[in-house]
Amino acid sequence: MMWMQQPRLTGILIPLLAASLLCGCKLVEITMPGEPLSKQDVALRSQTREFATIAATTIEQVAGVMERDSKDPAILTRAAQWKIGAIGSLRKASLRTTPTLALLETWSLSRQMTLFLDQGPGATAFGPYQEMVKTNVLALQSRASNSAKLLLSAGDFKQMSEFVEDYAIQYPIKDFSFEREPAVGRWLDFRGNVDATPAGTTSEALSDLADRIQIVAQHVPDEVRWRVGMESKQMEGAMMRAGVTLERVDTALKRIAEAAASSPTTISNAVQELREGFLPVLDRFEKQWGTTLGTVHLEREALTKSLAVEREAVLKAVDQQRTALTQTVDQQRAAIMQDVHKLTTDTIEQSMQQVRGLVRDVLFYAVLLAVVILGIPFFLGVWVGRVSTKRATGAAATPSK
Repeated sequence: MMWMQQPRLTGILIPLLAASLLCGCKLVEITMPGEPLSKQDVALRSQTREFATIAATTIEQVAGVMERDSKDPAILTRAAQWKIGAIGSLRKASLRTTPTLALLETWSLSRQMTLFLDQGPGATAFGPYQEMVKTNVLALQSRASNSAKLLLSAGDFKQMSEFVEDYAIQYPIKDFSFEREPAVGRWLDFRGNVDATPAGTTSEALSDLADRIQIVAQHVPDEVRWRVGMESKQMEGAMMRAGVTLERVDTALKRIAEAAASSPTTISNAVQELREGFLPVLDRFEKQWGTTLGTVHLEREALTKSLAVEREAVLKAVDQQRTALTQTVDQQRAAIMQDVHKLTTDTIEQSMQQVRGLVRDVLFYAVLLAVVILGIPFFLGVWVGRVSTKRATGAAATPSK
């Protein structure tokens, strides 16, 4: 009989709502745990994480240009270090629970990075690519400042802007590891209090958790792959330099032997005797060194091949782990969304059951009140009518004297 309940429920709710408005009563109130985030906090969280994503993409693209075009090993190493350190620090800063503190950390980090690459230890790190790097970093800092100006009040923006400038000067970044003093503690000293609000309602906290897991799943595998690639290139460079040194020593020894063998007529008898006595030792040393050099060369080739195989295996494993982690995150996010949907559905169903019970009670008492109000005058009227009729009948039946 579900098709009959909907019209009946509508017909019941309309008078009930009208009566509640007239009486000024609050019949139903549905609440969720936690205070919901304000519109400003929601906008701050969204804009801060969007800025971190854009900044990470920009840094990765600029570093990619240097890695593709440059042949300088030092520039390539610094580009990889910058990419790993800056993107990791931006991710940590943007994932703070309190939206205002997340904006503070990302803005402070962007200003620190600008000073580090403009006038700090990284001012000459990228050679001919330095201006390109500085231009992009300055654009990121301006974007963070504009977001803060747009979302904060004029007084809060001025206060935070002054703090960011002083903090970046007092606590500069010293190297490409981007290890830094957290800005939150200094902000507490500067302002006197920090509004560390909770993550909002249950649904907002669950949504924030799902976003955090997705962000970590996207960036951490890339950082691991970049670190492995950088270490592999550094090891290959070291092996190449060792091989060049060994080849130079071998060439020098051969030239000494050739010079000693081609000049017997220009040296004295004493030198000739010394030469004849030393050459067997030199020949034995050359043969032994040549064998050792060949062994080292073979071992270097085998090690290079082994490193290449291991590197491919590590990259493949990282990709597999990233895929598995992404799938796990998607499954967990779907499960969380399903739980949220179920929680919402259960809450609505319980509320509707309470409404139905309340409606039944109200209707019962309303009918009872109507019966009392309308029934008493009716029965009184009937009783009075009967009494009057009896009196009239009695008076008519009595004869007059």
